[in-house]
Amino acid sequence: MPSEVRNRIREHAADAGLDVSTFLTIAAQAQMDQQDRVRRIFKPFEEARAEAEENAGTGTWAGDEIELTRDERAEVAAILGRPLPR
Repeated sequence: MPSEVRNRIREHAADAGLDVSTFLTIAAQAQMDQQDRVRRIFKPFEEARAEAEENAGTGTWAGDEIELTRDERAEVAAILGRPLPR
C-alpha cells in the first residue's frame, strides 16, 4: 500500500478518535452494509434477468397466459386490418 494511503488512513482514524484497526473495521463494515443494500435492491431485477435468459428461445413470452376478450380481439383485428378471428 502506498505510504500516502497509509498516512491518509492514519489521519482519518485519528480525526475519528480511533486506532487504525478499528477505523478499518468500521469502514469495511460500512462498505459491506452498502453492498448488501445494493444486492437486496437489485435482487428482483437479477432474478428476472436470469429467468428471461432461461426462457430465451423457448417461445415463452410475458403475457402468453393472458386471454383477450372478444372486444379486444376485434380491436386488434381492426388495427391489423384483418377479419375478426372466430
